[in-house]
Amino acid sequence: MATWADVERIALGLPETEPTTAWGRPAFGVRGAWFVLDRAPRPDAVDEDGERLTGLVVLYVEDEEAKLRLAADDSGHFLTTPHFARSRMILVRLAQIPVDELAEVMVESWLVRAPKTLARHYLASVEGNR
Repeated sequence: MATWADVERIALGLPETEPTTAWGRPAFGVRGAWFVLDRAPRPDAVDEDGERLTGLVVLYVEDEEAKLRLAADDSGHFLTTPHFARSRMILVRLAQIPVDELAEVMVESWLVRAPKTLARHYLASVEGNR
């Protein structure tokens, strides 16, 4: 399963990505906009025993439909909380998500936050390498 080291490796493999912070937490951004954030344990994200969840990252999603689809996924990799009710962000449980799936959702988050021209160039380069 995934770790913060995997997050770092995946993030730094995307164009113009830099380490940053957001709300005092480690994050990675593209041209000043963070797309993945290490989330501190909070009282609104708990397991079935009421213990605060650790090992969560926050990612952006394209829209509310994508967020709801991920949150409803039976894998348990994704969740949302009332704190994120009005945002296009989803929580990801690193200890439960396979690295290849983490890479997919991180690329999607990067695409949401990257400038459109940069995103188009990236997608064209990926398509050209297939």
